[in-house]
Amino acid sequence: MTQRWLKLKCHYFTSIIFIVVFFGVVNCAFADLYINILAVNGSDRNKEKDIKYTLPKDLTAEDILDTAGLTLDYDVNQAAYVISGKVNLNAKETKTFKVRIRDIWRVEEKQVEDIKKQIDENLKRIQNTEYFDVGKIRKESLLQRLNFIAAEQEKFADNVETRIDRYRTYADELSKIRNDAVSISYWRTKAPEIKDSSIFKFVIEVVNASEKPKTSEEKHYLPAEVKPEHIVDLQGFDIHYDPNKSQSYLSKNVELLPNERKRFEIGIFDIWNVNQTEIENLKSRTSKAHKLLENSEYIDSANYLVANIKENLDKIEASQNVERNIYEHISAFRVNQKRFESAETDVKALEDLLEALRENLERSQLKNVLKKVTSLKSVADIAEAIFGTKPSANTAWKIIAGIMIFVGGYTFMHFIVWGRRSKDKKQTDIAKKDAKTK
Repeated sequence: MTQRWLKLKCHYFTSIIFIVVFFGVVNCAFADLYINILAVNGSDRNKEKDIKYTLPKDLTAEDILDTAGLTLDYDVNQAAYVISGKVNLNAKETKTFKVRIRDIWRVEEKQVEDIKKQIDENLKRIQNTEYFDVGKIRKESLLQRLNFIAAEQEKFADNVETRIDRYRTYADELSKIRNDAVSISYWRTKAPEIKDSSIFKFVIEVVNASEKPKTSEEKHYLPAEVKPEHIVDLQGFDIHYDPNKSQSYLSKNVELLPNERKRFEIGIFDIWNVNQTEIENLKSRTSKAHKLLENSEYIDSANYLVANIKENLDKIEASQNVERNIYEHISAFRVNQKRFESAETDVKALEDLLEALRENLERSQLKNVLKKVTSLKSVADIAEAIFGTKPSANTAWKIIAGIMIFVGGYTFMHFIVWGRRSKDKKQTDIAKKDAKTK
């Protein structure tokens, strides 16, 4: 049975009593795990002390399968479950408590296959469309990222500590891959049109300052926003993805002669702009909501939000009209992204005011209707509300009599029909009974 050290805690009860905690694996690398809690008394006297161990925060109550007789509690401050209890140890005695837990730090093979299936199915859906060429690049990018995570898990299958660290590192990345794999908008996004003004040059220079030929192993990280489908010309480089940094990078072995310098210009689409269509959409939503709120009690709040929205969108548009080098351009884009998110949040708040106004109007209209209904104290009042005139007492009694005759006639007809159906059913049952008897 393989055992790997994950954590070592020594709590000295006296100078000779301590607890050692480590992870073990049940049967195989991808099965349930157990946490061994060893209590050791090295003295010549009997000892009793408390055991207390905080479990990994990732675990839920359902993931803790066996507490080995110890008590399980939830620590609100640490946001984790705690194993605790008392241990009685004789002189020179060692006791082991095996806390069994579910191995949640793994990517199931079925999960990987399901994601790959979704990638293939979504690529097939766009096979005869304008999105297909860029879709093939996106597929390779997703598969590369997914295969890397699966390979890392297999690589450290027998090392529980490292595998858990790797899983925590790549959990968010795996979630992003899955979301992209099933997202219709991800697959139905066209690549930008190739224009000289919309392409930046990512320059890589390689120099051999020695008097001998050499092969240089180049590795260059791209800005975080860049994905494989955004690259126009790779210049012979391979593109990879680093989940630790959540960034793509370029790699290539470059052969250089003595004192040779090589320059590579990687073409990248200008993706560092807030989409003007999205800006116009926020402007339109703002205008519509503000117009409906103009004569309401919410107008002061609406004016405050509109001023903030306008300020942020104006700054974005002004900023995007300034020519900059690629690094300043990327910096400005990231600032503009935050401005856009702030404006979008304010637009939603503005629309919440509009929803509140609608609810108030509906509630007010309902109160008015109920007030009118409750104010009608007689049949004459109801008739007056319906027909516009208040009938005489004789007419009111005729209305009541007409209603009673209609209800009585309807009940009488219903009774006759019900009686006939009951009679027919009875005769049918008798006939079936006679048929069975014969």
